[in-house]
Amino acid sequence: MITVVLPTRNSAARLVHVLPLLVPAAVDGLVKAVVFADAGSTDATLAIAEDSGARVVSAAGDSGARLAAGCAAARSPWILALGEDLVLPEGWRTPVEAHLAGGGGKPAWIGAPGLFGRPLAVLALREAVEAAGGFKGGDPLKALVGRLRPRAVRLRV
Repeated sequence: MITVVLPTRNSAARLVHVLPLLVPAAVDGLVKAVVFADAGSTDATLAIAEDSGARVVSAAGDSGARLAAGCAAARSPWILALGEDLVLPEGWRTPVEAHLAGGGGKPAWIGAPGLFGRPLAVLALREAVEAAGGFKGGDPLKALVGRLRPRAVRLRV
């Protein structure tokens, strides 16, 4: 149902925290694929990708360019794109499943805790991402959420 896009560059230390959160959703069929949009990692990132069965797309540039490349390589209609810090809350799955079941195809985002928490991940149809101009430099998730509004919905985790 969804492809998770991870912008990676020497991200092995962060991947050990986020990948275990994706495994149960992959076993149940919610996560169909994981794409590492990698900018030349020299640590264990690529070995982790191989061990996990993730697809690796080589993508130079900032996290926005890597997210764009990963999104282009995704085969699922839905994308869950994470920021470069690769943070995903433990309870991410429940609100994502609820949104997919009743969100009418609208984009959504998972925010950091707090009233004005920054986006940690964006969930959207690939067409919506493309129609909004895709991922840009700087803070690509925040910029995309800004362009997707007012349709974007914040998922509470």
